[in-house]
Parts: sequence; structure tokens; C-alpha cells
Amino acid sequence: MKYNEFIETYFDQNKFLNDRDKEKLTEMVQIINYPANKIIMHRGEPMKQVGIVAEGLIRAYDKNNKTVWLFSENSTYGSMETLTLNRPSSLTFETLEETSLFMFNYNDLENTIRDYPNITALLLALWKKTAMDIYVKFYSFLHLTPEKRYLQLLQQNSKLILRVKSKDLATYLGMHPVSLSRLKKRYFIQNK
Repeated sequence: MKYNEFIETYFDQNKFLNDRDKEKLTEMVQIINYPANKIIMHRGEPMKQVGIVAEGLIRAYDKNNKTVWLFSENSTYGSMETLTLNRPSSLTFETLEETSLFMFNYNDLENTIRDYPNITALLLALWKKTAMDIYVKFYSFLHLTPEKRYLQLLQQNSKLILRVKSKDLATYLGMHPVSLSRLKKRYFIQNK
């Protein structure tokens, strides 16, 4: 996706942003492109930026190589832990595909909101969405079996299942890779 296309699409999704807000955000945004399989932040490093995944896929994993989060197109990329608590990340972030990010320096965004109330609303919406995504994942681990989590992912974002290595997807869903393989086979054969 090209820079102008993304900006137009993103601004269209957030109609409350006026021309002055759009100009300020455009001035602050930085486009970063990464190749596939690139670690973009190691565990123990601070994160100073937040952004939107324009294209690609990022995997966040813990010290045991357990996939904790997947960031795909239009996801807000960042770490609440490092940005709000100002401490090093407990996760490593790695691209699984060629990835383009539209990044903002988080401190600059926070300083900007004093003069741009609509940007405040945008940041609040991003934080709410992130918090809700975390809640939904947490709730699914409390109340759904690994198979039901797989079926939920299949229904909500079936392409993601093809884009992530089985061993990484298995840890993301809280199951053993062999169990995931059996589920894929069962539901693939049923749907043929």
C-alpha cells in the first residue's frame, strides 16, 4: 500500500479529524518498511513508537518463544506495557512477512494532544480498541477450549491461519502443535 492511499483510507475511517489534524499527523508520521523475519524490537528494549500496520504481519513472543500477539493489517502496533509504564518490553517483536508500518513517536503524540483535541480522540479510540482486543483474548482463554479458540480465529480471520507457522499459531491459541495439526486436518477435510 502506498503512503497516500493509506493516509486517505485511514483518515476516511476517522472522519472527526479535520484538515489541521490531518496535516499535523501527516507531518509526524514515519513510514518504516521491514523485510520478513526481522526482529524489530528485542525483549528488554524500550519502545518509543506506536503505529498502524499498513501491510504485513508482526509476531510478539515471550522469552519461552510463546506467541502472545499477532499484529496484522490495520492493527495498532505498540506495547501498552512499555508506553504507559515506561519500562523495557517483556516481548520480542518480529515480522513474519514484509511489513510496512506508519509510526509515530509516542511522546510527540502525547505532546500534540494539548493543541489537537481530535488527535486526543484518535489516541483514545486506539487505546480503547487495544484494551478491548486484549480483553477478548483474555476472555477466550478463560472460557473457550483451544479448539473453540481455533474455530473463532477461523471465523474471524481465516487467512491468518495460513500466514502464521503452525508452531507459532499453536502457542498463540494455547495448544500443542500436534493438536493444531489435527484441527486443521479435521476442519479442512470437512470443508472440502
